[in-house]
Amino acid sequence: MHIAKAEADGLMTNPRVLLIEDDEAVAQAMVRGMERSGMSVACAGTGAVGMALKDSFKPDVILVDLELPDTNGVDLISHFAESRSCGVIVVSGMGEESDRIVGLELGADDYIVKPPRMREMIARIRAVHRRVNRREEAKVSSRGRDTLQVGPIRINTTLRQVTKEDGTRIPLTSAEFTLIEVLAAAKGQAVSRDTLSESALRRPWRPEDRSVDQLVFSLRQKLPADEGGGTLIHSIRGAGYLLRAPDQAL
Repeated sequence: MHIAKAEADGLMTNPRVLLIEDDEAVAQAMVRGMERSGMSVACAGTGAVGMALKDSFKPDVILVDLELPDTNGVDLISHFAESRSCGVIVVSGMGEESDRIVGLELGADDYIVKPPRMREMIARIRAVHRRVNRREEAKVSSRGRDTLQVGPIRINTTLRQVTKEDGTRIPLTSAEFTLIEVLAAAKGQAVSRDTLSESALRRPWRPEDRSVDQLVFSLRQKLPADEGGGTLIHSIRGAGYLLRAPDQAL
């Protein structure tokens, strides 16, 4: 376990970063790069130590290797993303698009391939930190109006939960919740696949990309039918998708 704090004054906007990486050489190089940029860094070589540091170090951003000696990195990512208390970046030597999609659908904010280019890594960490700050500010500003009712479901944007009319919680991945949250915010208007991809999957949409459609399909399977027995999420040709309550006309 290694903990280092930036010594420079006036760097209040620099994030506190937790790196969970078992390759010591890679970890040391990444820590040096982050420290030089003024960030405060904690480093763990196992998932167990990383979990403990998450509570004691209270990072703004966590970088998680997918392959750890004692823990499945996927499980860690899911756990950290569920708490929504910090940003999560996947760090992996596996650069396949399928691996990136898995990490992002679990709720990670970004994905870095090892060995990382230092300037790019620092820029991505800062971008995720800004995104987390905006997310927290949005939570504060939305208190008291954080629940949306759409037909038979209730969407709590603060707790990031969707429940049925009887209060039963519908288990959603982070990407699924973000998608339904964006659709609900559109108030019955169609949302493009590009917007949904950027919001839920954090990457641009391409015409041959079916990831948004697959995400919508998965979400539809989990949501209850409306009063007429139909789906709440509708596909609008050439426009994208919309979330429609039973009393809203298409």
